[in-house]
Order: sequence, then structure tokens, then C-alpha cells
Amino acid sequence: MEKSMTGWAAGERQTLWHKAGLRRTARQLYGLAAGLAGGWAALYGQLSPLGLALTLGLPEDCFAACGAGAVLALLARGLGVRAVCLLCAVGGAVVARWLWPRSFWAGAAAGAGLLLGSAYCLRMYIGGDGLLFAGAEAVLGVLLGYLVRRFPAAGPGPGQMVLAFTGAAALGSLSLGPVNLGLAAGVLVTLVLACRGGAQSLLALAGSAAAGLCCADAALACAAVGLCCGSALGLLAQGDRLVCAALYGGGALTGILASGPPGTAFGFLGALAVGAGAYLALPRRWLLPQPAQPEQDEAARPRLSVAAARLNTAAESLASLADTVNQVWEGLPRRQEGFRWVIDAAHDSLCANCGRRDACWQEEYAVTMAGFEALRPILEENQQIDPQDLPGQLARCIHPAALSGAMTRAFALYKSRQEARIHTDAMRAALTEQYSAVAQALGVLGDQLASPGSPEPYKSGRVADFFTSLGLSPVECSVTLDSLGRTRAAVTLPRARFSQKELATLAGEVGRLCRRSFDPPQKLSCRQVTTLLFTEKPPLRALFGWASAPARGEVSGDAVQQFCSPTAAQMILCDGMGTGRPAAVEGSLAAELTGRLLRAGFTAELTARLVNVALALDSREEGGATLDLLSVDLYTGTARIYKAGAAPGFLVHEGKACTVGEAGLPMGVLGEVNGQSQMARLGSGDLAVLVSDGLLVDGPGWVLKQLELSAAAKDPPDAVARTLVETARARAASGRPDDITAAVLRLEKN
Repeated sequence: MEKSMTGWAAGERQTLWHKAGLRRTARQLYGLAAGLAGGWAALYGQLSPLGLALTLGLPEDCFAACGAGAVLALLARGLGVRAVCLLCAVGGAVVARWLWPRSFWAGAAAGAGLLLGSAYCLRMYIGGDGLLFAGAEAVLGVLLGYLVRRFPAAGPGPGQMVLAFTGAAALGSLSLGPVNLGLAAGVLVTLVLACRGGAQSLLALAGSAAAGLCCADAALACAAVGLCCGSALGLLAQGDRLVCAALYGGGALTGILASGPPGTAFGFLGALAVGAGAYLALPRRWLLPQPAQPEQDEAARPRLSVAAARLNTAAESLASLADTVNQVWEGLPRRQEGFRWVIDAAHDSLCANCGRRDACWQEEYAVTMAGFEALRPILEENQQIDPQDLPGQLARCIHPAALSGAMTRAFALYKSRQEARIHTDAMRAALTEQYSAVAQALGVLGDQLASPGSPEPYKSGRVADFFTSLGLSPVECSVTLDSLGRTRAAVTLPRARFSQKELATLAGEVGRLCRRSFDPPQKLSCRQVTTLLFTEKPPLRALFGWASAPARGEVSGDAVQQFCSPTAAQMILCDGMGTGRPAAVEGSLAAELTGRLLRAGFTAELTARLVNVALALDSREEGGATLDLLSVDLYTGTARIYKAGAAPGFLVHEGKACTVGEAGLPMGVLGEVNGQSQMARLGSGDLAVLVSDGLLVDGPGWVLKQLELSAAAKDPPDAVARTLVETARARAASGRPDDITAAVLRLEKN
């Protein structure tokens, strides 16, 4: 069975590779055909910029074949000396795109430069008009090539219009007897599109084809008008083959007769008949109306909306559960929680069976209660009562030893129940706080899922095909454009392992397909699937550095974490209360939990709440840790500083240093976090510094001056941190020892 499954998997892999090979061959043929059309097309009989334009604009998997087709067509046309200039331009564009595959302007500069340079060198053979034609071809080639590169021809837009223009211009100069091939092909394509529907794409392609026919031969202007009129009327009967053909033919004939002499119409009727006949011979399933792509996108959005609604519902349920637990707890009766209960317990265990019960608890009740109240401070201090500690009000008791033992036992039980209640209250507060924080996190995720960004189905399809060609058929593939214009790609695959080198290679290939520069993707593995999250490479990058000096020994209570998430640089500094190993445990726990939660997508406030819960459950009475968090958006340079009990931090912007943050309570001390958040804007060359309170024992003034000097000298972050720590240690040599730590982040252009 295992061998058969292995053989099946191998067979499937071979099938996938075979299909991928067929797709690559089809793309090469597509590029060759486009190049032949571009090289053959002549605008007004003089200009030939389309071969260069398509070589510059078509994707990386077919531009070389396009260049070869353009060269063959130019040689077949026999333009003489001018052909040499165009051949140099196409060849230069191909070589430049091979050397600099991500840069359009490198290929454009090479193609246009070689065209103009060769025309200038051969000016004595081509004359002044040839120089002007070369300049016009260079400008048009670069402009049209940019449109094809910026708006790929696989989707509706300017790129597709340029291809339609090229095909019509190339075929418009060819005739088979009285039938013009360009007009016949235009009739066939526009008739099919009219029957299938899609007014915008049809009219755009019809207009582009009409312009191509006019540029190929001015005598085809009447036919071009008829083509546009027929396309417009054909839309009225989409889905009905015969009625659509009739309306199209009537509109085309009306346009031809209205725009030109009747005698010229006979030459176009043959092309109209050939195109309509080919249209009627096509299988009916090819002519069925297709739903527009926006409708497909809208069909996918309800699934996202349902998921977002479920997340928001779960968030509301968790928040409601936390409120319910708190309300029930507050409503529970408070029993056995006062010193009066200790007195009642002693009475029930001893005085209830004593012969002097009525005298003590009825006749002398006030004196007896005063005596018991006098025992309270003694029990609070010593946790027990000896017979000689009984006050004068209880000196008449005939069982002093038994009374002392009963009070000691009752007070011990009272204290244990009080501690249990405090512990239960802490656990209840931790539970409800976690429910509330997770509820907020789910709400944030639901909002993000409800607005994933603008989908780009064409790029999504290309990325999915790429992974399929590798034998990794995606479970889901989505490429979106967010509100800031940043491209993101998410690919969910059957569970797989990738090395860092493989992830970097995948980032390059996916970036090439999406025409963006991507960082190595973030890999998320869950059960049987692996998700790769590709984010566009930001314009800024972060350099980190930190240094620390323990107060005593080799263990510091300060903990630092520095890392980059997909869109931001994160820097964390946690200072455990005290020094030595116990403080190191608190600081390391806080920093580790904070780092994990930030990587999971939690905000600073939610992270602080959850870490506060973990520290509040610590058994040490003086536990806790400060939280100093810096998050810098690497796309915009927006910095967010969040502090909970941390020492002031420092920012150096354009050479000027300033402090940020104020003193507060650390985490783990109260049930809620008393944190503060500030925003700032940083740019390339700026510094952000987080420090522990041990570094500021001599005040922040010298730190500001030192940071301005380091920023002016462009010292690396490690050197800046070491300088701060060593200087602070020397300044604090005569004072109380404390852990000293500095964490530094520098922004640079990426």
C-alpha cells in the first residue's frame, strides 16, 4: 500500500511537471506570436515601435521569445538600414532585461539608446527623416512598453488594449484577395466578446483594434467605424448567437455606409462575412456569457464576512463570560472573613458547654467582648495566644489554657481561609482578564479579516500556478493590495518544510510574478497546512544593538528582545524588580511572553494585559517587571512607544535628542496595567534608545549629549549601547548598585 501511494505521488508529480512544461511552451509561443505581430506592424507605413514596446513590456517568461519574433518580422519586412537600428534596439532591450530583470527602465534605456545611437551613426544612409522616425519609435516604444509592463495584458486594461492595437495593425496590412485579415479577425473577436458580454472590455478592445486598422491603412477608417458600431449594437443581444450576429452586422454595415462612399463597402463585406462565419462555427459553450470578475470577488467576500462575524461573536461571548464571572463573584456572600468569626468559633468550641456561660455572655457581655478584642493585636503579631497573654477582662475564665488554644486554632483557620480567598480572587481576576484580553484580540482579528484589502486575482492566479509547477498545489492563494498601496501575498500549502535559503528564493520568484520586491516570507505551520505570508520589502530597515552590566555577579535582572515582524521593527526591554536571579526570572518571563504575543499579532495594550496576569500570579510578594516596548513601522517610520513602569526612553531625530515616557507602576503589582503610549516619527539615520533605571542614576542630561555625539559620528548601535552602559557604570560606582541596560535601534534606507 505504501509503495502504491509513493508511486501515485510520483505519478502526480510527473503530471504536474508535464502540465507546467506545456504552460511554459504556450507562454513562449504567445511571446513569439506577439513579437511577430509587433515587428511586422507599421504605423502609417513609416513607424515600427511595437516590436520594441512588446519586448520591453511582456513578462519575464516570454519577453525573449517576443524579441526573437520581432527580429524575424523585421528581417522579413526588409526595411534596409532602418531595420539594423530596430534590430539593435530589440537586442539591447533583451540583454538589459536579462541582466536587470526587475528594472523596466534599464531595458528601456538600452533599447531606446541603441535605437537612437545606431540611427545617428547611420544618419548618412537614412537621412534626417530617418532620425526623426527613430526618435518617434524610441518614444512610442518606451511609452507603450511601460503600459504593457505596468498593466499586464492577461487582465483588462491598457496592456490588453496595446496588444489588440498591435494585432490589428499587423494584420491590417495583410489581405487575402478582397478580404482584409485584420478586419476579419477584429470582427471575429469582437463578435465573440459581444455574445459573452462585458461591455467595458469589448468597447476598449474594439476601439484599440479600430485604431490599429487606421494606423495600418488609412483606407480602413470606414471599416474601423463599422467595427465599433457593430460591437456596441451586439451587446444588446449577449448570449443569443444569431440575434447578436444580426445586430452586429447591422451596426457594422450602418457604420461603414455612413462614414464612407457606398462603393467602398463591397471590399469590407467579405471580411465581415468571413469573421461572422467563423463566429457562427464556434462551439456554443465558447459563447456563453461569463460572470464579471468583480462578481467573483464579491462571491468570495461573504466567506470572509462569515469568518469575521464568527470571530466577533466569539469575542463578544468571551467578554460576556468575563463580566458574568465578575458579577457572580461580587454577589457571593462573604462568610468567615472577620475577627468576629474567630470569637464565635471559640465560643462554640469552649464556652457553649461551660458552667459560667450565662455570666460571661449575658451578664458581662460587654466586658467579655472587650477582652476578646484585646486579643486581636496579639494574635496578629504572634499568630498564637499563651495563657499569660490573656487580658484582665478574661482573667475570670476558669479554663485559660483551653481558651488560649481555642483562640489560636480559630485564628489560624481564619487566616488560612483569608489567604485562600485572596488567592481565589487573584485567580478569578487573572481568568477574567485573560478572557477580556483574548476577546479584544479576536475582535481585532475579525476587523482585519473583514477588510483584507483589494484582491488582485490575476496575480493570485500567477502565484498559484507557480507553486503548482513546483508540485505544491496551494490550498488557498491570495494576493491583495492594502489601503496604503502595499502588496501582500498569502499562500496556504499542505504542510511542508522550507529552509531560509528556499524561503528567500521563493520571495524572489513571487516578487517577480507580482512585480514587487518581497522579503523572505513568514512561515506559519498549523496541523496539516503551512502558510507563507509575503510582505512587500519596506523602504526602511532596522539595525539593533544592546549592552548590559549586572549589579552583582553575572546575572542581570534586565531582559532585551529585538526582532522584526513582517511590517515593523520591535524592541523590548523588561526590568525585573530587584537584582540577581529572582529579578532575572521576572524580566526574562516578561520579555519572552511579550515577544511571543507581538509575533502573534497582539497589540501593545493587549500584550501588557496578558503579561501582567502572568506576573500577578507570581508567589513572590515583591515580584513584577517593567515593560518598555518600541514598535517602528518600517514603511512609514511611525514609532509607537509603550511604557508600563519603565524608565524614560530617548529618540534622536535629525541629530536632536529628546526623552519620551514618564514614570509609572510596573506590571504584576496591580490587577490592571497602568501603561502609557506615545507616537513619534522617525526617518533614516535616526536612533531610538530604551534604558533601564540603573542607567539614569545620574540623570538623563548626559545621555542626551552622548546620543547626539554618537548620532553625529554615525556609530553603530552596538557601540552606542556599550558607550552608554560603560559611562553609566562609571558614574554610578559610588552609589547603590543596580542592573544597567541599553537597547538601541537605528533606521537606515533599505
